[in-house]
Amino acid sequence: MGGDMSWQGQAFQDAVLNSTNYFRAQHLANPVTWSDKLAEYAGTHAEKCVFEHSGGSSGENLAVGYSSPTISIDAWANEESSYNYEARKFSEKSGHYTQLVWKNTTTVGCGAIKCSNSASNGANGWYLVCEYDPPGNVAGQFGGNVGKVGQGKDGEPGFAAKAVRLLSRGAAAVALVVSAVILQAVL
Repeated sequence: MGGDMSWQGQAFQDAVLNSTNYFRAQHLANPVTWSDKLAEYAGTHAEKCVFEHSGGSSGENLAVGYSSPTISIDAWANEESSYNYEARKFSEKSGHYTQLVWKNTTTVGCGAIKCSNSASNGANGWYLVCEYDPPGNVAGQFGGNVGKVGQGKDGEPGFAAKAVRLLSRGAAAVALVVSAVILQAVL
């Protein structure tokens, strides 16, 4: 049932943190830091090669069959299209996404293993387990923890969205100046 331990070490941690924090930043959630304790728990669960939640006290995302942790995390983020921002509640179709960007979460730890378990709930292929603390997907707290891209808790454009608008305007101004300089040099 078990497989070869892989996706470990600093490169694995960096891939998880970079990908996770990329999506969190889009939703104005603070970056998470790595927790060795959560990673150990996640790794122990992954070693079972059974595709089911551990039942622990932290938030948990599972993925199986993807070729890298980054692609697994991308898949979780892609669940955003299934999240109902008006209902502001848990959904099986978007639960990985909401945990990923949950604003109150501060730490993450993941474990992964290549499994070959063809049982009905077995994990077959790369199996990634990520644990989050504090856990997300808490009933009644979605409105303050899951915002649209670039929106603060109250739905107003956040600092990042405002900065992007200003930078894009600035980039347009720079492009005009560069174009004018090139045009002047040609004439």
